[in-house]
Amino acid sequence: MSSLLKTELYPEAASRYSKSSEKYLRAKRAIRNEWISGLTGAFLALFICGHLILESSILLGKDAYQWTVHLLEVTLPIAKPIVILITIVFFIHFVWASRKIPGKLEERKRMMELGKKIKGSAKLWKQDKKLETSLTDHFETSLWIWQVRTGMIVLATGAFHLILVAWNIFTNMGVIGQEPGLSVEVATSRVESGLWVLYAVLMFTVVAHMAIGVYRLLVKWFADTWFIRKYSRIFFYFLFWFYLILGIATTIGLAGPWEGILS
Repeated sequence: MSSLLKTELYPEAASRYSKSSEKYLRAKRAIRNEWISGLTGAFLALFICGHLILESSILLGKDAYQWTVHLLEVTLPIAKPIVILITIVFFIHFVWASRKIPGKLEERKRMMELGKKIKGSAKLWKQDKKLETSLTDHFETSLWIWQVRTGMIVLATGAFHLILVAWNIFTNMGVIGQEPGLSVEVATSRVESGLWVLYAVLMFTVVAHMAIGVYRLLVKWFADTWFIRKYSRIFFYFLFWFYLILGIATTIGLAGPWEGILS
């Protein structure tokens, strides 16, 4: 017994399986998982974009950075709820997104071999690069592999960053007489103490992971609409380079050399 599947592209597509069949339910769970992974990823991408913009206030000087901190912690006391919310969404996204990561070492080796073979086969392809279906540079495959790589790094460095920020916001960090909360002194001293290396790695990988994730979401859900793959790729490059340059400048600014360069 077949059941109709109503979609934008195929409004009357018929399934060979009934709605109570295991295969139908499995497909339904897969779609649900895609929605959870995609929505949490989109939410985190929006947060990263806003977070990097706010952090870049250090380029306007210490007063501008301190004003931003005061706005989020006092004027609009949303810093603590946001840290809690982002931590929860961060780990939910990891659990659902990691379903696609090869779990066995043998599978990872096959993935790496596939990537190398596809990259090496580029010389054998003689396609018109103007075609949207051109596979000459294997852009999609390369992005998926890098999304997995950056995702694993973001999990480790991002979790450490969230723990550190929560420690700063919710406690006095063991310093007698110090009030809980972030400040320009805490932020800059943290980076200047040598953590700039970790933040540089986190900044690069999180920007790359975010840009790739947004691109793949657009391609997955909107590639067959007016928002064609070409526009998605342009948006990917914009997100990556804009936030990478902004993140580098901010990291250097927090470390001291470019502090208040725009002030």
